[in-house]
Amino acid sequence: MKNTMLPRKRDVRFLLCEDIRQEGASKSSLLGLIPGERFMVGGPPPPGAPSNVAFVLPSLAFMFIIGGGRGSYKGRFKIVAPDKKTVIVDTPTDKAIQLVQDRTGVFATGTKPFVGPGFGTYTVQFEIGDAKFKFPMVIEKGPLNPKAP
Repeated sequence: MKNTMLPRKRDVRFLLCEDIRQEGASKSSLLGLIPGERFMVGGPPPPGAPSNVAFVLPSLAFMFIIGGGRGSYKGRFKIVAPDKKTVIVDTPTDKAIQLVQDRTGVFATGTKPFVGPGFGTYTVQFEIGDAKFKFPMVIEKGPLNPKAP
């Protein structure tokens, strides 16, 4: 019997939020959960930002819930800009991703700040061993001067 098995696309879920706080060995708090993979950023870029920066978010966090597979794998997290060429984030995991059969695995990471070169569909990619899981993240341009309530 083979001791390792990579998860399949249907085994991996993606959650997007402003930040993630570890509460213990098996519990996390998601702060500012963004329902779905689409959200809007309003206002102008920060003063002094380079011309290739469309927006800056103080924090953006990503959680991947893995419901299949088994074994120990190297992992990697990437974000590719809407132009499909510019890599915004490319980070290997600090330690191996451990998947245990019939148990849910979780991998969480974030970027502080998240600097966006443009609006559109970003590709969020999570790699486990040789398996690559890609998810869209759509960032739309909101009003430059949001009205106060």
